[in-house]
Amino acid sequence: MIDLSRLQYEILIAYRADDMKRVQRIQTQLTRSFSARALAVRKVTSNSGRNTPGIDGIIWNRPEQKFSAIIGLKDLSRYKATPVKRRYISKTDGNQRPLGIPTMRDRAVQTLHMFTIDPIAEETACQRSYGYRLHRGVHDNAIYLKLVLGNYTATRRYVLEADIKGFFPSVSHKWLLDNIPMNKAILKEFLKAGVMEDSFLHSTLDGFPQGSPISPALANMTLNGLEDVLVRNGFLCTRYADDFVVLGKTRDELNEVARPLIEGFLAERGLVLHPDKTGLCGIEEGFDFLGFHFREYPDKRRAKGTKRGIFLVTPSRAKVNSFCRKLRSLIKNHNEKSFYLLVRTLNSMLRGWAEHYRKVTSQRAFRTIHDCVWRALWRKLVRKHRRRNKAWLYRRYFRRHKGNKWVFVADLGRETEISLFQIPYVPIRYHSLNSSLNAYDLEVNEVFVKSTKARSASALRESSVVSYLTKKQKGVCPVCTQTLFLDEELKIVAKKAGTFGADGRKRTIDGTLVHENCAHAYTEEPL
Repeated sequence: MIDLSRLQYEILIAYRADDMKRVQRIQTQLTRSFSARALAVRKVTSNSGRNTPGIDGIIWNRPEQKFSAIIGLKDLSRYKATPVKRRYISKTDGNQRPLGIPTMRDRAVQTLHMFTIDPIAEETACQRSYGYRLHRGVHDNAIYLKLVLGNYTATRRYVLEADIKGFFPSVSHKWLLDNIPMNKAILKEFLKAGVMEDSFLHSTLDGFPQGSPISPALANMTLNGLEDVLVRNGFLCTRYADDFVVLGKTRDELNEVARPLIEGFLAERGLVLHPDKTGLCGIEEGFDFLGFHFREYPDKRRAKGTKRGIFLVTPSRAKVNSFCRKLRSLIKNHNEKSFYLLVRTLNSMLRGWAEHYRKVTSQRAFRTIHDCVWRALWRKLVRKHRRRNKAWLYRRYFRRHKGNKWVFVADLGRETEISLFQIPYVPIRYHSLNSSLNAYDLEVNEVFVKSTKARSASALRESSVVSYLTKKQKGVCPVCTQTLFLDEELKIVAKKAGTFGADGRKRTIDGTLVHENCAHAYTEEPL
């Protein structure tokens, strides 16, 4: 890891000096270094897709396979990419989103070369681009828009909601080969590998598959520079991957000046705006972006300067309704005698949703979701116990807690007793906008280290066992001595199977939390 960080920093310094020959030399050195190869294999065998094979049906789930893969990555002079396997996932609008699943070897090679171009992607990144970047995320987009549009001195009250038509399948291969600073032969292999669908091989003339390890870096580098073009002409812009909005002073200005600038920028890369999904609106009308709803609500008491009311960022109605439908379906289709597993699943979903949306104004959305869950559970209880009255149902399934007398409890009075997570009582903690510095610059990296440490206490909340062990171990894996917060699967190993109360009360537990890739090196039995 130290060797990899040093080489990435040297790539960044060479790029800043405009010494592209030195950049290429260090990139080659990085792809051959043991630490980079080992981390590339570790990443592809520890993420959520580690058990999803490519067209060859091979996964690396044994230590000897991983070590053999590390050795095999050293010489890529004869590397040939394998076609990706096509899969589809449903989009919120009912359409299907195509994904490309490379083989494990191709994923490792792409990850290795992603290490070489990501420092440059960060250096050339738009200042207000937050997608697929270290220490940044959708909450930065939301807070930036709130700060700009909710300011009483703001003069930009109109928004161009832009949508690129078929971004990933449409990017020009010629533009990528001419402008992406990496090994051209390897990049060409990635781009021209083809797609295997229904036992037929389809060639790829343009674009790259969404879902491959290197695609986020390629996507960002394709659109880097868009914000600079717009800012020079008096507009503001924030982007998350290929989704972006542009802020302007008038509708005509956005339509007649900003839109042609965007279209010209995209045309060079083989891209076009979606005519049906690109539109203009004022902030008093409101707009949805990245699952949030942005709108200025009229309020004479809060009117000041250019403000005509209060500007709020809330969960979008579509996201709230979709989540409620999912919760109702889960409760309705639960046919087990005990409600224990149902409440565990509900708690996990509610905690995850609350953790994501607690950083904006979400109190009303939380109450709506809680009301939806309560009503669905009550209907389930009434159908299950048709001959029982409401008083019996209350005594059997509910208890009072901190002034709330309708807290649903599964297995009340038993060892496995568990309470429903009370989402309306989740406190709102507004997000702070992250620094725009380059995270690969070792001279300023301490800024991001401190930020990560400050948030690490709340990073693992889904499991009370994990939370307890994380605090006990001070966030460090005892096997590899690295932080537990590496976006990897974690495993609990223990001398004996301890327990931890589902009701939140601590029990005796003798366990250790390690990365899944480190578990085989631990001599104790998995919990």
